[in-house]
Amino acid sequence: MSDNQTGNQGGTPFDDDAEQQVVQQTGRTHADGSSYGTFTLTPESDKRSKELLCDVRPIIPVIFLPGVMGSLLADKDTGDELFFAPNTDGMMGAVGALPALIGLWFKSASSRETQFDPTQAAVTPLGPINVGKHDKDDTADQFVDEKEARRRGWGSVHRTSYHPVLAWLEEQLNQPMLLGKSHGAWVDTDPEGEKWTLKPVIDTDPADYGAYGTGEKITLDSATFKRFAKYRYRVYAIGYNWLQSNADSGQQVVEGSDYYDPKTKKTTRLMGIKEICAENDTGKAIVLTHSMGGLVARMAIAMHGAEGLMHGVFHNVQPATGAPVAAKRFRTGGGNEGGMNSFINGSLVGRDAGEFTAVIANAPGPLELIPMPDYDNGDAWWVFSRLNGEVVMQLPENGSAYKEIYTNSSWYGLLPDPSFLDPAGVVKQRLAKRSQSRTVLENFHETMKDVVTKQNDIINIYHDNTYVAYNGIGSLKPKPQADAATESDDKDRPSIEKGLPLKKLLTWGKVIWTGDMPSGVTEDELRAATLLHDSHSGNVRVYLESRKLTVELEVQKVPKLPAGTDEPDPDKNGIIVGDATVPSWSADAQARGLRPGVKGDRPHGVQMAFVQGGYDHQGSYNHPWTRWALLYSVVQIAHDAPEPSC
Repeated sequence: MSDNQTGNQGGTPFDDDAEQQVVQQTGRTHADGSSYGTFTLTPESDKRSKELLCDVRPIIPVIFLPGVMGSLLADKDTGDELFFAPNTDGMMGAVGALPALIGLWFKSASSRETQFDPTQAAVTPLGPINVGKHDKDDTADQFVDEKEARRRGWGSVHRTSYHPVLAWLEEQLNQPMLLGKSHGAWVDTDPEGEKWTLKPVIDTDPADYGAYGTGEKITLDSATFKRFAKYRYRVYAIGYNWLQSNADSGQQVVEGSDYYDPKTKKTTRLMGIKEICAENDTGKAIVLTHSMGGLVARMAIAMHGAEGLMHGVFHNVQPATGAPVAAKRFRTGGGNEGGMNSFINGSLVGRDAGEFTAVIANAPGPLELIPMPDYDNGDAWWVFSRLNGEVVMQLPENGSAYKEIYTNSSWYGLLPDPSFLDPAGVVKQRLAKRSQSRTVLENFHETMKDVVTKQNDIINIYHDNTYVAYNGIGSLKPKPQADAATESDDKDRPSIEKGLPLKKLLTWGKVIWTGDMPSGVTEDELRAATLLHDSHSGNVRVYLESRKLTVELEVQKVPKLPAGTDEPDPDKNGIIVGDATVPSWSADAQARGLRPGVKGDRPHGVQMAFVQGGYDHQGSYNHPWTRWALLYSVVQIAHDAPEPSC
């Protein structure tokens, strides 16, 4: 039942006792916090009493921070779309995104650099909004109208990826109880385990959904749930300029920003956390993040004093210590990663090394996604092996990926061809304008130095009240959606929720190059080799002068299992379990000290880690397991709020 539906106490308006009956209607929440309702007048013959149920509970704002490419960017000078990720929730579904993807596929390196200039980008709150039905079986009414959703920043984030969960949260968080009865996902289930979980949030052990850490099941009469239900929850979103550094974005989401549209000459406010808290007459908010949004929140805490503005944080699919795929694409681009991924990733991030580097090398935010100093606890992840898997060279060897990989100009470094850095001359022109004498390559090295410095600044930095969810090794095993068989004694009911099969969740844990190197070739000989040819899509040919020998090497291009196996073996090809983007080694850093087998010191503040599986990176918030963990975590985080006085 939505907040503008009625609840009848009794039969029909024509019963003899109609005058004793009551028609109840739940009010909506106005921007100023008051309750209001929109009524359809009843006939004069309807003698029932009419009641508007005003919700006087104080408000805790819930603020969502999207991932990379999840915020909508416009050109500051023209107002034209700089980057709006294609939506797939229209009448044509995924097909509707094809024209945009095809257009991106054919963009050259220089045009990509010009388009994705961080200094020209501005996050816009004027993107498309969907607050209504999100699939053909959805019968829920709107809980927030389009105007109010835009005021709350929904128009600044990708519609297809995020609006369904924002609308769902608006309902579930505000109506755990309806007309005195428990309501919604808190007590309801989905017998198929497809759109919601087989078990409700109430009276279910969080360990059933992958939880490690401190926390018991929630009951209707528990103090934690009662405290949660005494508040209202307004759902906001804050997009940010994901091309700039995450530290700058962290400040932006705290302070807010104005978007001036050169076309309409109008300025629209995108509220920040401070402003949102102020408008709701509260000192703190609950923050939810997706992917890189987690790094932005951690930067806001580490560098901009934002911890005091938050009751707590829920992170989902966060690349907590970076992702090797971001480094791999410096040498391959995204256009050869297998199947439809080749087309989608090639369109979005560049088909080859030249197109990818032209954008990423000049965009500090995405650059900060490369493996951090504590990725996999500092173990090597950039590997060169013989065809039989025997390792010849692996980096970082001495703990500094910055020196050994990121700024190493040798053939095996991150960027052997500096001409890829500035194909459009944008950086050179900017340096000249600022009267800076350093070269484009020197500028890149300075950028990389700043990136690694900022990565160090957030190692193990989390809010004191943090909950996380991600796909991990040894995670929950969902029933594949393509598998019609059930695993239950009851053949008509599945025993576990649906999800994607393992092969669709693989990603790079290491970047492994394999080549036809004879057994006697040493690491020193390989380091001293001369580059003869680079395809810029993952194949190189080098010459070993000491042996008068040419060696061909190829990076693992497609995230797949080694031949003849049904489980990942990262020592063979570097591929491990993840969410098709973030490897479990990175996400697992959040569960250090909580989950057995995860090496490293426990990050201060992480209370619980939901180690799950079965969902892809971009669509993670649409999976039942993420949503279960999300509701559970919000209840726990809300307990930080004081007992309401009313």
